Amino acid sequence: MGYEELIPKIYDWAKERGIDQADPRVEFMKMAEELGELSGAFNKEQRDKLIDSIGDLQIALLIFCRLVGVDHQAALNAAYQEIAKRTGKTTADGVFIKTSDLDTTE
Repeated sequence: MGYEELIPKIYDWAKERGIDQADPRVEFMKMAEELGELSGAFNKEQRDKLIDSIGDLQIALLIFCRLVGVDHQAALNAAYQEIAKRTGKTTADGVFIKTSDLDTTE
């Protein structure tokens, strides 16, 4: 099932359970909970739980966006436009440091 079909189903699922009218703070805490589960699955190398946690986190984020009136696709697009031409360097550990954050006194 593709995103175009899946996302409305997630919104319908949330509506059927009354989550679409919840306090956004509750869903925010759900995202934090799911992020903790994702961290545990990653650290313990539990692939099935990792996949489940990634999906759960995305669902919680979609519902949170709806609750606070943010179009998640517009937010993702805006974030990409922000980073698209960003320059910098990537450390040996894979951490990207944007040019404006690089210490130029070295």
